[in-house]
Amino acid sequence: MNYYKLLLTLPFLLVVILIGQQGHAQILPVGSLQDEQLRLQMLLSDSISYSSINRPYSGITYRRFSENPVSDFGWWDRPLLNSEIEIAPDVRFGINPLFFQNTVNSRFPHGENNQAAWYGRGANTEFMGGFYITSEFFTLNIHPHLIYQQNEDYLHPSFIFRNSDGDLRYVAEGIQAQLDAPFRFGPDPYTTFDWGNSSVRLHYNKFEAGLSTEPLWWGPANRYPLIMSNNASGIPHAFIGTREPVTIPYLGDLQFKWIVGYPEESQFYDGVGQGETRFTNAINLAYRPAIFRNLTLGFTRVYHLYQEGGFDIRNVLVILDPLRRARLVEVQGADGRRQVRNQTASFYVHLHLPDANAEIYGEFYREDHSFDFRDLFIQPHHNSAYMFGFQKLFYAPLSSFYKVNLEFTNLTMSQLQQVRNQTFYYTHSRIRQGHTNRGQILGAAIGPGSNSQYLGIDGYRSDYKYGFYIQRIARNDNFHFRQNPPEISPSQNFGDYFRHWVDLNVGLNFMYGPGPYYLNAGVIWTKSFNYGRFNYGDLEGINQINYEREDRTNVQLQVGLRYVF
Repeated sequence: MNYYKLLLTLPFLLVVILIGQQGHAQILPVGSLQDEQLRLQMLLSDSISYSSINRPYSGITYRRFSENPVSDFGWWDRPLLNSEIEIAPDVRFGINPLFFQNTVNSRFPHGENNQAAWYGRGANTEFMGGFYITSEFFTLNIHPHLIYQQNEDYLHPSFIFRNSDGDLRYVAEGIQAQLDAPFRFGPDPYTTFDWGNSSVRLHYNKFEAGLSTEPLWWGPANRYPLIMSNNASGIPHAFIGTREPVTIPYLGDLQFKWIVGYPEESQFYDGVGQGETRFTNAINLAYRPAIFRNLTLGFTRVYHLYQEGGFDIRNVLVILDPLRRARLVEVQGADGRRQVRNQTASFYVHLHLPDANAEIYGEFYREDHSFDFRDLFIQPHHNSAYMFGFQKLFYAPLSSFYKVNLEFTNLTMSQLQQVRNQTFYYTHSRIRQGHTNRGQILGAAIGPGSNSQYLGIDGYRSDYKYGFYIQRIARNDNFHFRQNPPEISPSQNFGDYFRHWVDLNVGLNFMYGPGPYYLNAGVIWTKSFNYGRFNYGDLEGINQINYEREDRTNVQLQVGLRYVF
């Protein structure tokens, strides 16, 4: 995992200069119960106490909440603090919550935002647990993730090619070896071990630095952040950043996290650059103005490149490269003279409405550079994606409160493709593994070329949570548009417009949590319209009325248990 390289990188990152509140630093994994509690507290409170744009949360943020919960209605206000043992002066030992979960898919894979796990067809059993040692200036957290995947065979999509021997290539459907995202992880059951939410960190006041394998969640999205999510296992990385917002007098609050690390390719990637060492350099900056503290403005930037000839400090400084291609060429020369690298960036906005117990948020993403500011102004939709959403609490019978979340995500290329070439997001012509780690996408789980419309409603009452959601996902429309233009059938004035691969997901979830154990369960019914893209381009005598429907239905059942010591 190149940990020795991260150790070489860390000294260049240990620059800690500002002073703030002291505290201990147990980390709350993205997706944990404590993580969900703090997200709810931000909506429940009448002031800005928490920030959701730079997760995982620090333990000092959680301890502040535990000392002053907003209310005492149920588990969302109940501090879930682990029992700790003092093993030396100001040094404490604790056991992380145990987590066990089994997820079964009936006909084809379905799953997202589940870290190192990949939920294929059949049973998928996972376990997380571990321990931590923490003091005022140092924290060691060992929190691995172990998963068994039954990985049963299923009907694979039609655009999965075979190699010269006739064997299936486990590549991305419709994208092939331009992205390391296998449609299936081999033909056999397998077990995955990942270090998960493990880290070692030094911290002083509101700053920290260290080494980690934690999945990151950057930006305000509730379901699909465009740059960093927990859809894949975390990149082994070194980091420096803030544990909490740092107040700059008269200006406002600042948060940041800067990481450098080494993502890994899956064993099924067989494209250009196979076996190359990839280096990732990424930063997340967020600013909250002093005059409008309900508003957060953020910027993220990620570089992927092949590391040649060992560690090079210039690969760390690449994050400071100009944003405009024109300036980049002026400073560093034409593309052929520069080291090959892929840049992605996003800008996000989060507006908290405390009086309404609501939030509005959005993120705008660009794959690669604009040429200059004129190019960005005229064609901001070139190689761009976006996400926006709304979340609100409201009060109604049968529950203490309800939460409604509406989120739209679009990673489908715009009509600009008719006059200017665009690419599959998260991919690159030279850094071919793309924005992935261990074969899973680091950003929005729906994947490049797709778009999603999501509506979820959750009810909270005493020791219970129960919810419902409905979602539409258009799978990889980029591929559909490229594969099926009107020109494929000269006798028609249309292309294959009725065989889009579109999923309808309807889900129910339930949790019972009297403490110290918390039981969760869920069921998701998926109707996959035009599954597999079969019979593409068959238009002679075929229309939207009489074409053969190739639909599939999957049911996912999930049961899990958490125990907080």
